[in-house]
Amino acid sequence: MKGMKKWTALLLLSVVVMLCAAPVLTSTAASETASSTEKNGLITKNGKLYYYKNGKLVKDKLGIKIDGNYYKISKKGVCKKVSEAAGRAGIMLEKIGRASTDSKTLKKAFTWCSTQIAYRADCGTPASGQSKAAYYSIYGFKNKKGDCNVMAATFYQMAKVLGYDAKFVTGYIVSGYNEDGSVILAKHAWVTITIKGTKYVYDPNFAYVQHTLNNNASAHSGYKMTYTKTGTKQQYIYYSSKKKLLK
Repeated sequence: MKGMKKWTALLLLSVVVMLCAAPVLTSTAASETASSTEKNGLITKNGKLYYYKNGKLVKDKLGIKIDGNYYKISKKGVCKKVSEAAGRAGIMLEKIGRASTDSKTLKKAFTWCSTQIAYRADCGTPASGQSKAAYYSIYGFKNKKGDCNVMAATFYQMAKVLGYDAKFVTGYIVSGYNEDGSVILAKHAWVTITIKGTKYVYDPNFAYVQHTLNNNASAHSGYKMTYTKTGTKQQYIYYSSKKKLLK
């Protein structure tokens, strides 16, 4: 009987020692273990690309930069790789803040381009094979400075991201008249957007010059204009790159 008690005591002691020696999984360690299994980064599933951050699927992003590349993410979380210009435009739209409708967001984008880009004449030139719209928009999003090309290109890219039928246009505007009545033309850049079959002119630089610099309250806003033959301080007269009157 004494021997049985002795063996029982030894058995209990060994159990206590094992329990003391066993590692205890604290709440912190458990959390770390769980987090290590969370989905993070770009993941391909059923042939589609998704992006997870801190274990959560990222959805509905007009622009985002991931591992040096730019993407647009749908409302269902599907990632689509885009150009740097489009990616930066989408990121800027997110920073500006989307409005309740795309048309209101477009107006906010125009206001940003015409008020938040400080005028700078020397913006360099596109590299070989690079479009003007891509070069000048990237320059503008990076530096927040630029000329009419930059203001127009940044707005053009944001309009495209929002799904508008936009075009980046370079040509001329009437800057004065010679004694014989012929026009003096100056190089210029602006954007056109076709809405329900009608082509409208959007000129952020016009808005910048007339409203920010000249404080000309009577001038057109520069937003959603139509071409005109009679230019005044209220609106420019536009010519194509081939110096043909646009109307």
